[in-house]
Amino acid sequence: MLAGAVDEKDPYTRGHSDRVTKYSLMIGAEMGLDAEFLEILRISAQLHDVGKIGIEDRILKKPGALTPEEFEIMKTHTTKGANILRPVPQLREMLPGIELHHEALNGRGYPYGLKGDDIPLLARVIAVADTFDALTTNRPYQKAHDPVEALRIIQNLSGQRLDPSAVTALMGFFTGRNSYRENGDADGPCGIARNRTHSHIRSQSHAATVRCPLAVEISRT
Repeated sequence: MLAGAVDEKDPYTRGHSDRVTKYSLMIGAEMGLDAEFLEILRISAQLHDVGKIGIEDRILKKPGALTPEEFEIMKTHTTKGANILRPVPQLREMLPGIELHHEALNGRGYPYGLKGDDIPLLARVIAVADTFDALTTNRPYQKAHDPVEALRIIQNLSGQRLDPSAVTALMGFFTGRNSYRENGDADGPCGIARNRTHSHIRSQSHAATVRCPLAVEISRT
């Protein structure tokens, strides 16, 4: 309900929480994480942007790039979200993913500038999923990348901003390895075959532009 409220408040986040949840679970399954962790991951990813409820509409709905001052306010959505949900005991284990999914391995993320393994795995997985959705959906001031180009960008961020194991797992989903193939799901997002060449993936992604959930609007990250 809370995630849906955020998606409805910001036209650029519509569907974002559902997609980030889907990608997070894909990554977690490829990493071989257990069912208990995956359930925590599912809930945390679904609620990762709940703090945007506390961001002013003039910033959240701004049809263009944010000023540095506005971006500083936008960045508070991570701590706002954690503070909203902290009183709920059942969500205690989900809080790191909500509060820390914008931290970066190199210490240049927010809100606390954590580095490396100081960032919980929960947040590191969600960060990769969130980045993939950010790159493959449209913003008012930035067109979506196709999935192949998005994966290339994410690979370049691996070990700097993003967790290498989670990045490898995202790539593994596209190349047809591990759990999703074993479960009989041969395709990646938008029906893109996971064991095809990059050129074939690119052609499929363009053909699916209208139908594909990757082409809907995106929140600012």
